[in-house]
Amino acid sequence: MFLTTFPTIFGEIYGFRPGPTGLTYIGGGLGELCATALGGWVGNTVYHDLTKKNGGIPKTEFRMPGMLLGSVAVPIGLFWFGWTAQTHQHWMLPIIGSSIFGFGMMSILLPLQLYFIDAFKYSAAALAAASLARSLLAFAIPLFAPQMIEAMGLGGTYSFLGRLSIAIGIPLPLWVYFQGEKIRARSDLNH
Repeated sequence: MFLTTFPTIFGEIYGFRPGPTGLTYIGGGLGELCATALGGWVGNTVYHDLTKKNGGIPKTEFRMPGMLLGSVAVPIGLFWFGWTAQTHQHWMLPIIGSSIFGFGMMSILLPLQLYFIDAFKYSAAALAAASLARSLLAFAIPLFAPQMIEAMGLGGTYSFLGRLSIAIGIPLPLWVYFQGEKIRARSDLNH
């Protein structure tokens, strides 16, 4: 939904032609690039520190704390993007919001993929299932996004998504961190 609104926001609200509208995606890409560079380092540092504190014994769940930075960045980026676009702030402000959002999403995705690789015997199947779920959501959400934006406005829609990401994105990694080992113990598919 996030990316599908760019042509409307930057074309209709800010009056960009199609070419410059396409360039607005660079903000999110830069955020993702920064997260790729920083997120891998932070995630591995946290993982190795927790392993040392655990007597040198690694646990798959030690990947989860690396997601928390992204879990905080995603709602900030959503709120920032939605409200700066709705209130017609300078065009660069929604792009900065998209950069924060991109940083957050990639900061979540990288540790999550490492978790699946560490946790499951058939890690390729686990990654494929996660990719399928993500793709199905990416397919379905734009089907009702225009109606949401029409009813709630940009600020309201992105605030709803921001609140949803807070409700799911912060508690879920913590829950998996504390309960993941017990949950995986009941499965035949883990390492």
